[in-house]
Amino acid sequence: MKQLIWYEKYRPLQLDNLILPRSHNRAFKKFIKQEEIPHLLFHGPAGGGKTTLSQILILKCAGRALVLNASSEDRGVATIKKRVTQFASSQKTSDKLNIVFFDEANGLTPDAQEALKNTIEKYQRNCRFIFTTNEFDKITEPIVSRCQIFQFDSFPKKDLRLYLTNILKEENIEYDRKDLRVIMNRYYPDIRTIINTMQSCSMSGTLNLEEVISITDYDLLASHIDQGHVLAIRNMLSGSKDFLGIYRYLFNTYIPHKMNDGQKSEAAITVAEYLSRDRTVIDKEINMTACLLELMSLNGVEADFNTAF
Repeated sequence: MKQLIWYEKYRPLQLDNLILPRSHNRAFKKFIKQEEIPHLLFHGPAGGGKTTLSQILILKCAGRALVLNASSEDRGVATIKKRVTQFASSQKTSDKLNIVFFDEANGLTPDAQEALKNTIEKYQRNCRFIFTTNEFDKITEPIVSRCQIFQFDSFPKKDLRLYLTNILKEENIEYDRKDLRVIMNRYYPDIRTIINTMQSCSMSGTLNLEEVISITDYDLLASHIDQGHVLAIRNMLSGSKDFLGIYRYLFNTYIPHKMNDGQKSEAAITVAEYLSRDRTVIDKEINMTACLLELMSLNGVEADFNTAF
């Protein structure tokens, strides 16, 4: 199955193949050369390489590793007191460190994070911790203060473009550079979504955006928002796979040009909140419609649920 998913098939196994900011690259090369890491906290949007980098560091620097996902059952105090403490206190089996890796660490309960802080300090001579998170504000200050922090929210686009074109060439996909640029700009810095979208658009052997990416008429969408045309908006959103593009349009274009100065801050916060919910809601269309209804309300537009267009 992994060979069918491009993101997994082309997941880098070496630091040199990973797309990182230059400063990050230098720091991690030093860690790998020394075969030792500090406690690390990686944060930033999904799909930015946090987990991949963690796996590379474990491969190069760990004698043994305990890998946990805090979005599952590995999030509570019981896991810390039993599995983590037992592993962290165990003797190293080689000159390399024991490493505990908490993926999606924002899922850790506050009590679990409180229990972790003593474990981190008590066993730091032979055990180090790596945390990754998409929600930095959910990591408590005692954990943050014990880690070296790296943010993953921007990458050299030149390196990313080369990485993507190499995948297309390896898969024998014909492509137009302009189409590749559209996908990059629409989903940057979420590299996973960029690659998954690129694969979805290449089913015919040619990179074809119309196969997957819906081309939203943003001028028409803005008109419907301004006039409160809820049913017309639902028709536009029906079957859409590009909600991220709409959120970015709202934030970058609609709010600056269509909202009054006194409304812009609240409108921007509203869009950010609904974008955050988009990752977990069952019905993305309803979530987007609710977001647009709030923008209408801020603009003093009466929502029309009755008129069909």
